Amino acid sequence: MRTLTVPPSQDEVAQAADEISGGALARVRVEPWLRGRSHHAYLLTTPVGEQFLFKVHRRPHPGRMRRFLHLAELLQARRVPHPAVRWYDVDKRTLEVPYYIQDFISGEDAARSQNALSFTDQHRVGEELGIGLRTMHRVEYVDTPMPWSTELDDRLRTRAAECRFLDALDQESHATVIKHYEERRDALEGVERRLTHDDLNLANLLLQRRSDGWHFVAFLDFERARGRDPLLDLVRIESWTLPACPAMIAPFRDSYAHLDDDPARRRKEIYEVYLLLAGIVWYRSNELPERERFCRERLTEWLSKH
Repeated sequence: MRTLTVPPSQDEVAQAADEISGGALARVRVEPWLRGRSHHAYLLTTPVGEQFLFKVHRRPHPGRMRRFLHLAELLQARRVPHPAVRWYDVDKRTLEVPYYIQDFISGEDAARSQNALSFTDQHRVGEELGIGLRTMHRVEYVDTPMPWSTELDDRLRTRAAECRFLDALDQESHATVIKHYEERRDALEGVERRLTHDDLNLANLLLQRRSDGWHFVAFLDFERARGRDPLLDLVRIESWTLPACPAMIAPFRDSYAHLDDDPARRRKEIYEVYLLLAGIVWYRSNELPERERFCRERLTEWLSKH
């Protein structure tokens, strides 16, 4: 992935933070935050110990950043657990690149902390995660006037064609995928759009250790969030993410309160294969071969059953 922005120096970050915050972030200590993937990120620590994350997109896109900032306001208003955005500069008044500053919530993402979780911890985190995701999925978020059924139809057919090009599907398996979809596509009609995260992997679930054990505290990285069918998130988190922490699954399902009607079941059966096709294309374009391999192996397994 080509880097299109030059990371600002720590002195430039400190000066911009001071200016954009009206002095609230004066004399901050600036340290590189190396866990950022799509951002150049810096940890800001004030003289009294408050901490914030300063983020600059590696590949700037003003329209995308404005959409994210609108979304951040919505997340705050609807109390979706996330690191709140405090200050931002899209118009490059205080720095040569757009940036935003958000709360820093102490803790570890679930990818790093999963081996430290006891059975009781997993049960607690699963329940809290289900409540948090249910809160997110109650948020109406219509980011396009197109019906969801039309959008998904185009996306699935396009991803399937791209997987033919990438040798993940041959002619016969491509026909199997399309037939599977067309037998269920009527279940997509009338689906209302809700806020979906679209990237609920362990690295985007922030946990915090307290005196009574580990807790779920926030969702991270809303860069790919869209208004879609919440079942997309559910299929991904239940089949890709939570199996790494199996004791989370039952309490997560109980606290989220799943829909198990026939249309929901048929939509899930579409999304199971759609997410694999989309993952292969996304991970190839972003040069993530291990994740692409994971999706290819799961797709091969899916095809063997269909």
